[in-house]
Amino acid sequence: MKVAAKSGTLDADGAMGFPAVQRRRGTLGGSITDEIEIQIVEGQLAPGEKLDEVVLGNHFSVSRTPIREALRALAAKGLVEFRPRIGAIVACPTVGEVIDLFELVAELEGVAARLATERMTEEDKRHIVEAHDACQNAAATLDPHKYYETNGEFHSAIRRAAHNKALLEQTELLDKRLSPYRRFITFRPGRIETALREHEAIYTAILARDSDAAATAMRDHVQVLAEESLALAKSLRF
Repeated sequence: MKVAAKSGTLDADGAMGFPAVQRRRGTLGGSITDEIEIQIVEGQLAPGEKLDEVVLGNHFSVSRTPIREALRALAAKGLVEFRPRIGAIVACPTVGEVIDLFELVAELEGVAARLATERMTEEDKRHIVEAHDACQNAAATLDPHKYYETNGEFHSAIRRAAHNKALLEQTELLDKRLSPYRRFITFRPGRIETALREHEAIYTAILARDSDAAATAMRDHVQVLAEESLALAKSLRF
């Protein structure tokens, strides 16, 4: 299957359309891993898209060895799969697997919201308020890309306010795996307006330090509803 989303492109030299590589701290393989991960998470490489080692090696001006290391590292995160006779592709879960992941992340985000009500500091609270305001401002611009970005900031502020490192790491990893599908749902007509109302319920409960209400509101917000599941299934090809 493959999401009907923007795919990676080839430039005039036959290299995949990655942004210019900015060398970061750490190994070369680490920087390559980071760059490919960004492309996957931002939807520029779509689920099911082939990741050719030769093309990637030419693009990054390296041998196939660091490319393989990067792809294996991404496979360990669930962002890349290796298929017989095909090689590496962007992870391409079934519809059922995507729904399962949404159910799991909904529960984890609910826990994060509950812990945030109990543990948030004044600084955490300020970040949540700022992220909530940013979501409302982005929604007013009718720019779904901007809203998607600020929505992520709102969720991240709540996760960090939970002050649980293991929970933060797991939810952020799942969020990366689900990013193509969250984008699809976010960009559906009318979804932003509905999400804003759901955010308001989460926001109000957290600021009131009502842990049960915050957890329930967050789970309801993240959980994929029947209508969204059907639309998501129709957008995927097996």
